[in-house]
Amino acid sequence: MTSSGQADRQEAGLPHDLFRAERFPEADRFPVWRQSVRPLFDSVPAAGGDFHAWVESYDLREVFMARCGFTPLAFQRHPGRDEAEGGDHWLVQLYQQGGYLGHNGDRPVRVGAGDIGLLDLGRTLETRAPTSQVLSVVIPREVFAALTPGVRPRHGQVLAAGRPVTTILAHHLVSVWHSLPSLTLADLDGVNRLLVGAVAGAFAGPDAPGARPSEAGGLALERAGLDAMLVYIRAHLDEDLSPTRLCRRFGCSRSRLYRLFQPLGGIAAYVREQRLERCFRDLRRAPITGDRVVDVALRWGFDSQSHFCRLFRRAFAMTPSDAIEQARAGEGDPLPRALASPAFHHWLRQL
Repeated sequence: MTSSGQADRQEAGLPHDLFRAERFPEADRFPVWRQSVRPLFDSVPAAGGDFHAWVESYDLREVFMARCGFTPLAFQRHPGRDEAEGGDHWLVQLYQQGGYLGHNGDRPVRVGAGDIGLLDLGRTLETRAPTSQVLSVVIPREVFAALTPGVRPRHGQVLAAGRPVTTILAHHLVSVWHSLPSLTLADLDGVNRLLVGAVAGAFAGPDAPGARPSEAGGLALERAGLDAMLVYIRAHLDEDLSPTRLCRRFGCSRSRLYRLFQPLGGIAAYVREQRLERCFRDLRRAPITGDRVVDVALRWGFDSQSHFCRLFRRAFAMTPSDAIEQARAGEGDPLPRALASPAFHHWLRQL
Protein backbone atom coordinates (compact mmCIF):
# COMPACT_ATOMS: atom_id res chain seq x y z
CA MET A 1 0.00 0.00 0.00
CA THR A 2 1.32 3.48 -0.82
CA SER A 3 1.97 6.04 1.87
CA SER A 4 -0.96 8.12 0.56
CA GLY A 5 -3.22 5.05 0.84
CA GLN A 6 -2.07 4.50 4.42
CA ALA A 7 -2.80 8.13 5.20
CA ASP A 8 -6.31 7.81 3.75
CA ARG A 9 -7.00 4.82 6.01
CA GLN A 10 -5.70 6.67 9.05
CA GLU A 11 -8.02 9.60 8.27
CA ALA A 12 -11.11 7.40 7.86
CA GLY A 13 -13.97 8.28 10.18
CA LEU A 14 -15.22 5.90 12.85
CA PRO A 15 -17.74 3.21 11.84
CA HIS A 16 -21.18 4.64 12.63
CA ASP A 17 -24.69 3.19 12.63
CA LEU A 18 -28.17 4.63 13.17
CA PHE A 19 -30.97 2.11 13.80
CA ARG A 20 -34.63 3.10 14.03
CA ALA A 21 -37.24 0.43 14.66
CA GLU A 22 -39.83 2.60 12.89
CA ARG A 23 -38.14 1.86 9.57
CA PHE A 24 -39.45 -1.70 9.77
CA PRO A 25 -43.04 -2.92 9.41
CA GLU A 26 -44.83 -2.70 12.74
CA ALA A 27 -44.97 -6.49 13.18
CA ASP A 28 -41.19 -6.76 12.68
CA ARG A 29 -40.02 -3.90 14.90
CA PHE A 30 -39.63 -5.74 18.17
CA PRO A 31 -38.27 -8.99 16.65
CA VAL A 32 -35.55 -6.99 14.87
CA TRP A 33 -34.74 -5.04 18.04
CA ARG A 34 -34.72 -8.16 20.19
CA GLN A 35 -32.26 -9.97 17.94
CA SER A 36 -30.11 -6.85 17.50
CA VAL A 37 -29.47 -6.38 21.23
CA ARG A 38 -28.99 -10.07 22.04
CA PRO A 39 -25.20 -9.71 22.34
CA LEU A 40 -25.95 -7.72 25.49
CA PHE A 41 -29.21 -9.15 26.83
CA ASP A 42 -32.66 -10.52 26.07
CA SER A 43 -35.46 -7.95 26.12
CA VAL A 44 -39.22 -8.13 26.64
CA PRO A 45 -41.61 -5.22 25.86
CA ALA A 46 -44.08 -3.95 28.41
CA ALA A 47 -47.66 -5.07 27.98
CA GLY A 48 -49.76 -2.85 25.76
CA GLY A 49 -48.78 0.15 23.68
CA ASP A 50 -46.68 0.48 20.55
CA PHE A 51 -43.01 -0.44 20.59
CA HIS A 52 -40.47 2.21 19.59
CA ALA A 53 -36.67 2.19 19.81
CA TRP A 54 -33.61 3.77 18.22
CA VAL A 55 -29.86 3.26 18.61
CA GLU A 56 -27.04 5.48 17.36
CA SER A 57 -23.66 3.82 17.82
CA TYR A 58 -19.94 3.93 17.06
CA ASP A 59 -17.49 1.06 16.83
CA LEU A 60 -14.38 2.11 18.78
CA ARG A 61 -12.71 -1.23 18.00
CA GLU A 62 -11.83 -2.14 21.60
CA VAL A 63 -14.89 -0.40 23.08
CA PHE A 64 -18.48 0.18 21.89
CA MET A 65 -20.40 3.40 22.55
CA ALA A 66 -24.07 4.09 21.83
CA ARG A 67 -26.95 6.36 22.66
CA CYS A 68 -30.42 4.87 22.50
CA GLY A 69 -34.04 5.41 23.39
CA PHE A 70 -36.88 2.93 23.89
CA THR A 71 -40.39 2.48 25.21
CA PRO A 72 -40.82 0.39 28.42
CA LEU A 73 -38.77 -2.82 28.39
CA ALA A 74 -37.52 -5.58 30.65
CA PHE A 75 -33.92 -6.75 30.19
CA GLN A 76 -32.49 -10.14 31.18
CA ARG A 77 -29.17 -11.90 30.99
CA HIS A 78 -28.33 -15.23 32.56
CA PRO A 79 -24.96 -16.99 33.03
CA GLY A 80 -24.30 -19.84 30.63
CA ARG A 81 -25.51 -18.04 27.50
CA ASP A 82 -23.95 -19.17 24.24
CA GLU A 83 -20.67 -17.25 23.87
CA ALA A 84 -21.62 -16.49 20.26
CA GLU A 85 -24.47 -14.33 21.60
CA GLY A 86 -22.06 -11.86 23.21
CA GLY A 87 -19.29 -11.61 25.76
CA ASP A 88 -19.47 -11.00 29.49
CA HIS A 89 -18.51 -7.33 29.37
CA TRP A 90 -18.81 -4.33 31.69
CA LEU A 91 -21.74 -2.07 30.77
CA VAL A 92 -21.59 1.58 31.85
CA GLN A 93 -24.84 3.54 31.44
CA LEU A 94 -25.68 7.21 31.94
CA TYR A 95 -29.47 7.44 32.02
CA GLN A 96 -30.35 10.84 30.57
CA GLN A 97 -34.08 10.10 30.87
CA GLY A 98 -35.92 7.30 32.64
CA GLY A 99 -34.00 4.69 34.64
CA TYR A 100 -34.50 1.13 35.83
CA LEU A 101 -35.08 -1.15 38.80
CA GLY A 102 -33.63 -4.62 39.03
CA HIS A 103 -30.94 -7.02 40.08
CA ASN A 104 -27.33 -7.61 38.93
CA GLY A 105 -25.87 -10.74 40.48
CA ASP A 106 -26.38 -10.46 44.23
CA ARG A 107 -27.12 -6.73 44.18
CA PRO A 108 -30.44 -4.88 43.80
CA VAL A 109 -29.95 -1.90 41.47
CA ARG A 110 -32.00 1.29 41.19
CA VAL A 111 -31.04 3.90 38.58
CA GLY A 112 -32.77 7.21 37.92
CA ALA A 113 -32.28 10.06 35.49
CA GLY A 114 -28.76 11.47 35.85
CA ASP A 115 -27.39 8.37 37.61
CA ILE A 116 -24.57 6.27 36.14
CA GLY A 117 -24.74 2.50 36.65
CA LEU A 118 -22.13 -0.20 36.19
CA LEU A 119 -23.44 -3.66 35.27
CA ASP A 120 -21.45 -6.89 35.05
CA LEU A 121 -22.84 -8.87 32.12
CA GLY A 122 -21.10 -11.97 33.45
CA ARG A 123 -23.69 -12.11 36.24
CA THR A 124 -27.43 -12.56 36.32
CA LEU A 125 -29.20 -9.43 35.12
CA GLU A 126 -32.90 -8.68 35.57
CA THR A 127 -34.08 -5.08 35.10
CA ARG A 128 -37.20 -3.15 34.11
CA ALA A 129 -37.08 0.30 32.54
CA PRO A 130 -39.79 2.83 31.65
CA THR A 131 -39.47 4.94 28.50
CA SER A 132 -35.82 5.99 28.63
CA GLN A 133 -32.83 7.53 26.86
CA VAL A 134 -29.38 6.28 27.81
CA LEU A 135 -25.74 6.77 26.85
CA SER A 136 -23.91 3.44 27.09
CA VAL A 137 -20.32 2.22 26.95
CA VAL A 138 -19.57 -1.50 26.57
CA ILE A 139 -16.06 -2.42 27.77
CA PRO A 140 -14.79 -5.98 27.34
CA ARG A 141 -13.44 -7.38 30.58
CA GLU A 142 -9.96 -7.99 29.15
CA VAL A 143 -9.77 -4.44 27.75
CA PHE A 144 -10.72 -2.99 31.13
CA ALA A 145 -8.06 -5.10 32.87
CA ALA A 146 -5.38 -4.21 30.30
CA LEU A 147 -6.00 -0.46 30.36
CA THR A 148 -6.58 -0.12 34.12
CA PRO A 149 -4.56 -2.90 35.82
CA GLY A 150 -5.37 -3.46 39.47
CA VAL A 151 -8.79 -1.76 39.36
CA ARG A 152 -11.63 -4.07 40.37
CA PRO A 153 -15.03 -2.38 40.06
CA ARG A 154 -18.09 -3.69 41.86
CA HIS A 155 -21.03 -4.91 39.83
CA GLY A 156 -24.35 -3.19 40.32
CA GLN A 157 -22.74 0.01 41.59
CA VAL A 158 -24.59 3.27 40.97
CA LEU A 159 -23.15 6.80 41.02
CA ALA A 160 -25.95 9.10 42.14
CA ALA A 161 -26.89 12.17 40.12
CA GLY A 162 -25.58 15.46 41.50
CA ARG A 163 -22.51 14.05 43.25
CA PRO A 164 -19.17 15.52 42.07
CA VAL A 165 -17.74 12.27 40.72
CA THR A 166 -20.99 11.55 38.86
CA THR A 167 -21.05 15.01 37.32
CA ILE A 168 -17.42 14.73 36.20
CA LEU A 169 -17.88 11.29 34.63
CA ALA A 170 -21.16 12.31 32.98
CA HIS A 171 -19.52 15.37 31.40
CA HIS A 172 -16.66 13.18 30.18
CA LEU A 173 -18.99 10.57 28.63
CA VAL A 174 -21.08 13.23 26.89
CA SER A 175 -17.95 15.06 25.69
CA VAL A 176 -16.51 11.87 24.19
CA TRP A 177 -19.85 11.10 22.52
CA HIS A 178 -20.07 14.52 20.88
CA SER A 179 -16.47 14.28 19.64
CA LEU A 180 -16.90 10.89 17.94
CA PRO A 181 -18.16 12.21 14.56
CA SER A 182 -14.91 14.14 14.08
CA LEU A 183 -12.50 11.40 15.21
CA THR A 184 -10.52 9.05 13.01
CA LEU A 185 -9.28 5.51 13.55
CA ALA A 186 -5.87 6.95 14.40
CA ASP A 187 -7.41 8.67 17.46
CA LEU A 188 -8.89 5.55 19.02
CA ASP A 189 -5.99 4.37 21.16
CA GLY A 190 -5.87 7.57 23.17
CA VAL A 191 -9.63 8.01 23.28
CA ASN A 192 -10.20 4.47 24.58
CA ARG A 193 -7.55 4.90 27.26
CA LEU A 194 -9.13 8.15 28.44
CA LEU A 195 -12.63 6.70 28.34
CA VAL A 196 -11.86 3.48 30.22
CA GLY A 197 -9.59 5.34 32.64
CA ALA A 198 -12.34 7.79 33.55
CA VAL A 199 -14.78 4.93 34.19
CA ALA A 200 -12.21 3.09 36.31
CA GLY A 201 -11.42 6.19 38.33
CA ALA A 202 -15.08 6.88 39.10
CA PHE A 203 -15.92 3.29 40.07
CA ALA A 204 -12.64 2.32 41.76
CA GLY A 205 -12.59 1.12 45.36
CA PRO A 206 -15.09 -0.73 47.50
CA ASP A 207 -17.54 2.17 47.35
CA ALA A 208 -16.68 4.97 44.96
CA PRO A 209 -17.32 8.55 46.17
CA GLY A 210 -20.84 9.52 45.28
CA ALA A 211 -22.14 5.99 45.04
CA ARG A 212 -25.75 5.52 46.04
CA PRO A 213 -25.69 4.09 49.57
CA SER A 214 -26.60 0.42 49.70
CA GLU A 215 -28.64 -1.22 52.40
CA ALA A 216 -26.70 -3.32 54.87
CA GLY A 217 -27.18 -6.25 57.21
CA GLY A 218 -30.44 -8.05 56.59
CA LEU A 219 -30.74 -6.77 53.02
CA ALA A 220 -27.53 -8.60 52.11
CA LEU A 221 -29.34 -11.81 53.02
CA GLU A 222 -32.29 -10.76 50.87
CA ARG A 223 -29.99 -10.24 47.89
CA ALA A 224 -28.66 -13.77 48.25
CA GLY A 225 -32.20 -15.05 48.74
CA LEU A 226 -33.46 -13.41 45.56
CA ASP A 227 -30.55 -14.80 43.54
CA ALA A 228 -31.27 -18.30 44.85
CA MET A 229 -34.96 -17.91 43.97
CA LEU A 230 -34.14 -16.80 40.40
CA VAL A 231 -31.91 -19.83 39.89
CA TYR A 232 -34.58 -22.14 41.32
CA ILE A 233 -37.37 -20.67 39.18
CA ARG A 234 -35.42 -21.00 35.93
CA ALA A 235 -34.60 -24.63 36.78
CA HIS A 236 -38.21 -25.57 37.65
CA LEU A 237 -40.36 -23.71 35.12
CA ASP A 238 -42.30 -26.90 34.36
CA GLU A 239 -43.40 -27.22 38.02
CA ASP A 240 -45.72 -25.38 40.39
CA LEU A 241 -44.16 -21.96 41.09
CA SER A 242 -47.01 -20.38 42.99
CA PRO A 243 -46.20 -17.89 45.78
CA THR A 244 -47.32 -20.49 48.32
CA ARG A 245 -44.87 -23.08 46.92
CA LEU A 246 -41.98 -20.61 46.76
CA CYS A 247 -42.62 -19.29 50.26
CA ARG A 248 -42.59 -22.84 51.60
CA ARG A 249 -39.47 -23.76 49.60
CA PHE A 250 -37.47 -20.72 50.78
CA GLY A 251 -39.02 -20.23 54.20
CA CYS A 252 -40.17 -16.67 53.62
CA SER A 253 -43.40 -14.74 54.00
CA ARG A 254 -45.57 -13.63 51.08
CA SER A 255 -44.85 -9.97 51.87
CA ARG A 256 -41.10 -10.61 51.66
CA LEU A 257 -41.49 -12.58 48.43
CA TYR A 258 -43.52 -9.78 46.83
CA ARG A 259 -41.01 -7.16 48.04
CA LEU A 260 -38.07 -9.06 46.55
CA PHE A 261 -39.73 -9.39 43.15
CA GLN A 262 -41.25 -5.90 43.00
CA PRO A 263 -38.27 -4.49 40.99
CA LEU A 264 -38.75 -7.31 38.46
CA GLY A 265 -42.44 -6.60 37.95
CA GLY A 266 -43.76 -9.08 40.48
CA ILE A 267 -43.37 -12.82 40.98
CA ALA A 268 -46.20 -13.84 38.62
CA ALA A 269 -44.94 -11.61 35.80
CA TYR A 270 -41.38 -12.89 36.22
CA VAL A 271 -42.40 -16.56 36.07
CA ARG A 272 -44.63 -15.89 33.07
CA GLU A 273 -41.82 -14.11 31.18
CA GLN A 274 -39.38 -16.94 31.85
CA ARG A 275 -41.90 -19.53 30.64
CA LEU A 276 -42.58 -17.52 27.51
CA GLU A 277 -38.84 -17.39 26.82
CA ARG A 278 -38.70 -21.21 27.04
CA CYS A 279 -41.69 -21.44 24.71
CA PHE A 280 -39.95 -19.16 22.22
CA ARG A 281 -36.84 -21.38 22.23
CA ASP A 282 -38.87 -24.57 21.82
CA LEU A 283 -40.92 -23.10 18.98
CA ARG A 284 -37.69 -22.13 17.21
CA ARG A 285 -36.75 -25.84 17.32
CA ALA A 286 -40.22 -27.08 16.34
CA PRO A 287 -39.30 -27.71 12.67
CA ILE A 288 -36.80 -30.27 13.98
CA THR A 289 -38.66 -31.66 17.00
CA GLY A 290 -42.12 -31.71 15.41
CA ASP A 291 -43.69 -29.93 18.41
CA ARG A 292 -47.05 -28.26 17.89
CA VAL A 293 -47.95 -24.93 19.48
CA VAL A 294 -50.27 -26.69 21.94
CA ASP A 295 -47.47 -29.10 22.93
CA VAL A 296 -45.12 -26.25 23.80
CA ALA A 297 -47.79 -24.25 25.62
CA LEU A 298 -48.79 -27.19 27.83
CA ARG A 299 -45.16 -28.14 28.51
CA TRP A 300 -44.50 -24.76 30.12
CA GLY A 301 -47.71 -24.41 32.07
CA PHE A 302 -50.10 -22.57 29.71
CA ASP A 303 -53.38 -24.49 29.84
CA SER A 304 -55.29 -22.21 27.46
CA GLN A 305 -53.86 -22.05 23.95
CA SER A 306 -55.75 -18.84 23.09
CA HIS A 307 -54.45 -17.13 26.25
CA PHE A 308 -50.94 -18.38 25.50
CA CYS A 309 -51.09 -17.01 21.95
CA ARG A 310 -52.16 -13.57 23.24
CA LEU A 311 -49.32 -13.49 25.79
CA PHE A 312 -46.78 -14.70 23.24
CA ARG A 313 -47.79 -12.09 20.67
CA ARG A 314 -47.62 -9.35 23.29
CA ALA A 315 -44.12 -10.46 24.36
CA PHE A 316 -42.52 -11.12 20.96
CA ALA A 317 -44.66 -9.16 18.49
CA MET A 318 -45.42 -12.36 16.56
CA THR A 319 -47.68 -15.38 16.95
CA PRO A 320 -46.34 -18.81 18.01
CA SER A 321 -47.06 -20.07 14.48
CA ASP A 322 -45.04 -17.15 13.07
CA ALA A 323 -42.08 -18.23 15.22
CA ILE A 324 -42.25 -21.75 13.80
CA GLU A 325 -42.61 -20.54 10.22
CA GLN A 326 -39.72 -18.09 10.56
CA ALA A 327 -37.53 -20.84 11.97
CA ARG A 328 -38.50 -23.11 9.08
CA ALA A 329 -37.90 -20.41 6.45
CA GLY A 330 -34.75 -18.96 7.98
CA GLU A 331 -33.06 -22.17 9.14
CA GLY A 332 -32.83 -20.97 12.70
CA ASP A 333 -32.50 -17.22 12.13
CA PRO A 334 -35.01 -15.62 14.52
CA LEU A 335 -35.65 -12.78 12.06
CA PRO A 336 -37.44 -12.90 8.73
CA ARG A 337 -34.84 -13.54 6.06
CA ALA A 338 -35.33 -10.14 4.45
CA LEU A 339 -34.48 -8.28 7.68
CA ALA A 340 -30.75 -7.98 8.29
CA SER A 341 -29.39 -7.17 11.74
CA PRO A 342 -28.04 -3.61 12.05
CA ALA A 343 -24.29 -2.98 12.07
CA PHE A 344 -24.11 -2.46 15.84
CA HIS A 345 -25.26 -6.06 16.40
CA HIS A 346 -22.17 -7.32 14.58
CA TRP A 347 -19.85 -4.84 16.31
CA LEU A 348 -21.02 -6.06 19.72
CA ARG A 349 -20.47 -9.70 18.74
CA GLN A 350 -16.91 -8.89 17.63
CA LEU A 351 -15.89 -7.22 20.92
